[in-house]
Amino acid sequence: MNSQLKALVLKEVKEVWGRRDYLSAIFLNILGFLGVGYIFVTQSTQTEPIRKLFMEMTFIIIPPFAMWVVSFPFIQEKFGDEKLVRRFEALLTTPISLTTLWAGKMGSIFVLSYPIIILVIILFSLIWNFFGGLNPLFVLSAAVWVMALVIAPLLPMVYAAFSSWSILRFTHPRLMDVLNFFAIGISVLVFLASGNIVESVASSHIVNWPIVAYSAIGLIATIGLVLFLIYGLDKEKVTI
Repeated sequence: MNSQLKALVLKEVKEVWGRRDYLSAIFLNILGFLGVGYIFVTQSTQTEPIRKLFMEMTFIIIPPFAMWVVSFPFIQEKFGDEKLVRRFEALLTTPISLTTLWAGKMGSIFVLSYPIIILVIILFSLIWNFFGGLNPLFVLSAAVWVMALVIAPLLPMVYAAFSSWSILRFTHPRLMDVLNFFAIGISVLVFLASGNIVESVASSHIVNWPIVAYSAIGLIATIGLVLFLIYGLDKEKVTI
């Protein structure tokens, strides 16, 4: 990480870290997903193999969804709001390149939102262990943990990257609402479909190393597309 990028990430994080609204959002999300995890575990009456599969699915879907909930206000704040109050216009006059400026803000969004992944996974692990009688550390395979801790958290960041590009490239007062509505719709559809996926699988695991590899390839391709769009921007093309 070059010095400019590191300085930008630290600056953006310091602006938010310790802020009351940020800490309140983290706390409320922890309480909310604590309740969701408790309901999932205590209301689960399937056979043990199906419960294990359901555990895999919840560890893969719920934590990144929590990360998205925490991160999307920062997308609006660090791109949309700064663009609205002309702060972004002032930043564009500095010697920092647009891609470095964008990467610094994206890095800060990741640093500020990824901790919720760890917190939700810890909470879910405790709930499954004490109320479900299953210890995720021993039940979930290494492939599931890689998916939950590395691959799945990149999905909210891909959304954040595409949203930030859309904000920089286009001007529309309802743009973030449209993007959030689209993301919520996709998340709900995936979550509803996950129950049918679990019921349709009689044994084995939903996530294995080939699935991890295919997911990584798909993410790399998607990230490459977003980076192509970002590098296609220049300071003159950013609509203020």
